[in-house]
Amino acid sequence: MHLRDVRETLDGMGISRAPFIGFSFGGRLAMELIAFDRSRVERLVLLDPAIQITGERVATLTNALLADTSWGSREEAIESRVASGVAPYAPREHWELWSEGLVEGTDGRLRLPFSRPAAITIYSELATPPPPFDALRLPTLLILGSESTLVSPKQRDRYRYELGDFLETATVRAQHNLIADAADEVAAAITAFLAR
Repeated sequence: MHLRDVRETLDGMGISRAPFIGFSFGGRLAMELIAFDRSRVERLVLLDPAIQITGERVATLTNALLADTSWGSREEAIESRVASGVAPYAPREHWELWSEGLVEGTDGRLRLPFSRPAAITIYSELATPPPPFDALRLPTLLILGSESTLVSPKQRDRYRYELGDFLETATVRAQHNLIADAADEVAAAITAFLAR
């Protein structure tokens, strides 16, 4: 279904081929698109892609989603994010911008605007095997966080072996949320890669 949506969006915008940038689940989805319809993707940037996660990790993530996380104010939400360690190197301005997307519930509490059932479904999909790495041979930039990453050493080594010279890697001082933690470094790496 996700692939169909991507393809329909591209068709609707008149885009037959383009560079793709995928973060986390978006990275896995981009990999699926290449395996299904390689002609659509000119080059690929993967930001700590969720290539495949274990069933145990899925259980942990889905259980966390069952909690009704909410905040009494934007300031409380910002402080909780700053203190949480989710993106420990992100500047406070990132979380201020993030807080603008919170929505107020009927109880007056602020929450993230997302569907828990949809997120749980996505996590379960990430436990399935990824497309074969040898089907993904096109210019690719893989950016990982130095502090933690969803990409296991085994996945990284297999990807590097299968793609050979097609693969470039970069590491930035970040956890999984690369864009929040290291926006300038990520942007510079992507700009340089796409300019080649």
